[in-house]
Amino acid sequence: MNRVARALALHELVERTRDRWVVVVSVLFAALASAVSAYGRSAGEGSAGATLTGPSLVTLASLFVPLVALVLSHDAIVGERERNTLGLLLSLPITRMETVFAKLVGRGAALVLSVSVGLGAAMAFTSAGERATLAALLGPTLLLGLAFLAIGLLISSVASRQAVAASMVVVVWFSMVFFYDLGLLGILVVSDGTVSQDLIANLVLGNPAGLYRVTMMEAFVGPEALTDLGLVAELPSRAMRGVIWAMWIIGPPLVSGLILLRKKVVR
Repeated sequence: MNRVARALALHELVERTRDRWVVVVSVLFAALASAVSAYGRSAGEGSAGATLTGPSLVTLASLFVPLVALVLSHDAIVGERERNTLGLLLSLPITRMETVFAKLVGRGAALVLSVSVGLGAAMAFTSAGERATLAALLGPTLLLGLAFLAIGLLISSVASRQAVAASMVVVVWFSMVFFYDLGLLGILVVSDGTVSQDLIANLVLGNPAGLYRVTMMEAFVGPEALTDLGLVAELPSRAMRGVIWAMWIIGPPLVSGLILLRKKVVR
C-alpha cells in the first residue's frame, strides 16, 4: 500500500470510530458479552463457569459480529459513488484495487477495536481461570468479522444504491448465519442418509459462520465436535482452516477490485 492508500485506511478507521452506529454497537456487544460472562461466573467457578460462558459467547458472537461487519462495510464503495466522491478519490495516485483493500484495512481495524472492547469487557467479569479460555475466542471471532466485512465490501461493489446494499446485507446475514445450516439439515433429513456426511461437513465448514462455530466447538468440546452432532466426518487441519479463512477474507475484496475496474466511476 502506498502513502495515499495508508492515508485512506487511516481515514476510514477515524471515520468509523466517530460513527454513532459503531459506538452504539460496541457498547451493546460489550454489555451483552459482560452479562453472559457475569451469568456464567455466578453459575459456577472454574471449568463449570467456562462451560457455560464460552459456548454462550460463541453463540452471541456468531450472530452479532457478522451483522456488525456487514453493516460496517455495506456502504464502502456504493456510498462513495452516491456522494459522487469516488471519482475524486480515484483521481489520486491510488489504484482501484488499493482503494478496496485500504477500505478493508481501515474498516477492519474499526471492527477489531469493537470486538476487542466487547470481549475485553467480558473477560473483566470472569475469574482468572476462565480468562485464558475466553481469550481463545478473540482470534477466531476477529477472523469471522473480517470474513463478513469482506463480503460486505463485495456487496457494496455490486449494489447500485446504498438502500439496495443495505437490503442485500440483511438477506446475506439471514442466509449465511441462520438458514444455511437449517438447509443442510433439511438435505440430510430429506435424503435419508444418501447424501455423504463428508459433503455436508465440508459445506458447513465452507461457510465462515459454520467454520467459526465448529472451530470453537472443537476448542470447548474437543476433536469429537462433529461426532457429537451425529456427523461421522473429520475436521480439517489447522492449515486447511487457515486457507479457508484467507479465501473468505482476501477473495471478496479481489473480486470487488475487479468489479470496480469494469464499472463506471460516475453514474
